[in-house]
Amino acid sequence: MTNPLVNFGRVGVALILLVSVTACGFHLRGQLELPPAMAATYIETNGVNADLVKRLRNSLKSNGAVVTANRTEATAVLRLLNDSYDRRVLSVGGGRKIREIELHYAIRFELAEVGGDRLVAPQTVELFRDYTYDEDDILGKQGEEANIREDMIREAGDRVLRIIQATLANQP
Repeated sequence: MTNPLVNFGRVGVALILLVSVTACGFHLRGQLELPPAMAATYIETNGVNADLVKRLRNSLKSNGAVVTANRTEATAVLRLLNDSYDRRVLSVGGGRKIREIELHYAIRFELAEVGGDRLVAPQTVELFRDYTYDEDDILGKQGEEANIREDMIREAGDRVLRIIQATLANQP
């Protein structure tokens, strides 16, 4: 038989934790609140990674924006100015074998109204990841690097939209 005071204490602790989490401003990320200027957005790619463009297009659509293929129908232009992907050796072990590799992905973007007014000045999102490397498992490590790269592109797309949201939310 369980003691009612023990059950009451557990419920009390859970209630206190729930109240403290909500009191600190915690909430699930959910949808972005895109500014009205982005109601119809044209994405200018300038040769950046196609997966990033696809990610941004899908995110904009899922957050209520219309992504148009015709610039004249747009209210805003999201310019993806350039992106870069690099890898470098972080550490080398005995026998000059590579032990760790660092991956770097960067995207530079800006947002402007179709009339030409800049809504968000050029910004750069940079991501770094490192992973252990094993020369005896080259195919496995190539697959791991591809997965990390996909994750970096996904995160870069999310960051671009969050930066836009935060920047425009702080403007009068």
